[in-house]
Amino acid sequence: MNYFKFLPPEILSKKINKTEFPFSQNLFWDYSIETIDLEKHKNFIIERVLMRGVLEDFYYLLQVYSGEEIRDAILKSKSFDHKLRNFCSLYFGIPKNKINASHFYP
Repeated sequence: MNYFKFLPPEILSKKINKTEFPFSQNLFWDYSIETIDLEKHKNFIIERVLMRGVLEDFYYLLQVYSGEEIRDAILKSKSFDHKLRNFCSLYFGIPKNKINASHFYP
């Protein structure tokens, strides 16, 4: 199933080919995007996109980072809720018991 068929491919590919920060600026409202380094802050970016991003951000996430990098960031995170844990388990093939989820959510 192609989840991204509703996104305009010409716009998506332009943004990835440029060296600009590809993710929605409103995801990082509390940080200056000029100071965010895609490699140095990758765990933070991956976590923020998975928790708050829209489909376009998720597409960019899959283009910028490898599946292994995303899986590693998921396994290191401690702030996912149970719904996001279920999604990550299904989409990335990670056993649920390996993903930390907050105990504040049912």
